[in-house]
Amino acid sequence: MPVTLSFGNRHNYEVNHSRLARLMSPDKEEALYMGLWDRFKDCFRTHKKKEVLEVLYTLIHGCERENQAELNVDITGMEKIHAFTQLKQYANPSQQDRFVMRFDMNQTQVLFEIDGKVIDKCNLHRLLNVSENCIFKVMEEDEEELFLKYVLSMEKKLPAIQNY
Repeated sequence: MPVTLSFGNRHNYEVNHSRLARLMSPDKEEALYMGLWDRFKDCFRTHKKKEVLEVLYTLIHGCERENQAELNVDITGMEKIHAFTQLKQYANPSQQDRFVMRFDMNQTQVLFEIDGKVIDKCNLHRLLNVSENCIFKVMEEDEEELFLKYVLSMEKKLPAIQNY
């Protein structure tokens, strides 16, 4: 079932799960990929799908950072969290509960789900910038919730950190 996104202009836009999963990618080329048939149809559309996808990508991920290579920290996981929270924000309020971010059974991955279907994930070790050999204490449910709230609060500070 498609997710309805709304941008405050009294128009609703339906987007399917596969497109949302693609838009989550920090790789702009992958996120904006359109198949041959879509590219052909775009030649005849008055409102070009490619342009809409580019705007949506920018809304979700923000502007590109030229100095990202200068950072010593892998921020891909934080970018995915940011993209997912932005997508959830743009969904109609009645559909926002369909977006869930949670840990996998082993608590090694953060899973991004829509309607219970995993559309993307990120490695917890990479998110925390620690070695794969680092062993985490298993978190209780309330600790998981607190940790995800902390990660979301850090995600909001990410643009300020990146511009520092």
